[in-house]
Amino acid sequence: MDNTQIKNDRHCFCCGDKNDRGLKLKFIYPGEGHALTTLIVPDYFTGWENLTHGGLISMLLDETMAHACISSSLTGVTAELTVRFKKPLPVGTEINVSGIMTEAKGRIALTTGKISDKDGKIYATGKARFIGTN
Repeated sequence: MDNTQIKNDRHCFCCGDKNDRGLKLKFIYPGEGHALTTLIVPDYFTGWENLTHGGLISMLLDETMAHACISSSLTGVTAELTVRFKKPLPVGTEINVSGIMTEAKGRIALTTGKISDKDGKIYATGKARFIGTN
């Protein structure tokens, strides 16, 4: 990664409040290196009939794990993302997305994440490596 400055212009599809077509996710930070958000999956993110598209699932995990880094004052970009799809996620489901920064060494941060429903059923898990730009 070059030394390009990364700036939050508040147009992020996931969390930007200036993106008219975005999800406008709100995050809470229960502790340093930990981020949480919730949403009801909109039906326009259908992949197959009544099921959430895997791209949205991946994006939600990526974004939440990035916010886990942000809660530890690390701003960066995703270098690697791995997603494990555990169960099909019906659209319209209210989900909880959590991310935890598990390790930080210099500019590199490792994270884990999961998507679950209110009953604790896990639909997907993820791991990511971020490279800090600050």
